[in-house]
Amino acid sequence: MIITHSAKIVSQTATIKSVFLPKFVYDNPYIAQLINSLKYEGIELNLPSESSSQSFFLPILFSPKKADFVHFHWLHPFFQHKNPLVNTVKLFLVALQLIILKLLNIKIIWTVHNLKNHENVNLVFERICSIIMAKLSNAIITHCQIAKTDAIKEFQIRNQAKVFVVPHGNYIECYENKIDKSSARKRLGLKSSSFVFLFLGSIRLYKGVFELIETFSQLPGDNIELVIAGRVHDDSLEMTEILRQKIANDSRIKFFPGFIPNDEIQVYMNACDVVLFPYRDILTSGAVLLAMSFAKACIAPRRGCIGEVLADNGAFLYQIDDQQGLQKSMDSALERQDELFSMGQYNFQLAKQYNWQYIAAMTADVYGYCLRPSQS
Repeated sequence: MIITHSAKIVSQTATIKSVFLPKFVYDNPYIAQLINSLKYEGIELNLPSESSSQSFFLPILFSPKKADFVHFHWLHPFFQHKNPLVNTVKLFLVALQLIILKLLNIKIIWTVHNLKNHENVNLVFERICSIIMAKLSNAIITHCQIAKTDAIKEFQIRNQAKVFVVPHGNYIECYENKIDKSSARKRLGLKSSSFVFLFLGSIRLYKGVFELIETFSQLPGDNIELVIAGRVHDDSLEMTEILRQKIANDSRIKFFPGFIPNDEIQVYMNACDVVLFPYRDILTSGAVLLAMSFAKACIAPRRGCIGEVLADNGAFLYQIDDQQGLQKSMDSALERQDELFSMGQYNFQLAKQYNWQYIAAMTADVYGYCLRPSQS
């Protein structure tokens, strides 16, 4: 159910105070764009300080004045301790605070970005918290119809009317996009005549980077190159070393470890011909919107929201359980090189539909839904 923005329910009243939690979310570019856009809808976002507690968030909601809303995003940061007893206490504390929020008539919104954390850590605590959150939330946001259906089933949501679809916003004009392909390739030491595949972003096991390296290594030809750029999750020296070992025998693979600054993203995007998303599991992917925002053709599994955002006109999509799916898609990209520019332009036009003014307006309508008397 995609809601349409027919009236500014929120901005017709006084400015509304909302708090995004947990506090770590402010480093995410999605959150930054949403915060900047919601203020034009009459929603003022208050940010917890660095010194504030991750799990004991109640005091944040009363400084400098009582919050009208608490908008939760990823829940796994509440349960990152290695000691199960500590996480049990944290779960009790979070649940207790949610009940207090209900008693104080502070509205609860939850955006479901994933059904579980990608590292599969402390899943029992996260799942229990998710079910409690789903029960107590006044409204729940998902990024596509598939995610809505999955969330309803996974978290046993009985009141399906409170679950809304608000798409993920694009990143057009969020990053510099001035460098041309030739200059970008020189910066990265790539051949001007090569066909370049790109994997860009944090390197985590679920993203299938190891499988990507093995698949690429089987492709013949000296005129193709693979760029892998991004920070290894948790700065794992072990994973970094394994990656280096796997690419050591293939000079066609360029590995750029470490955090990629915002002003460098354009270099990698504009140097490549197609962007890869070899994910082993996924629900929502902002990285796909980033590639589309740079007018790039994509290779990705037809899984989760990816299958709703990307279309065959702009991507080489494969079934995630097809062991040859990634290789077939990479072969197709090589065979259809003359179509990649038009595919990228198709993706760019799709991405333009997901502008942040539109996303913020839809989000504001969800806030408005919570303010209706019947939702009190």
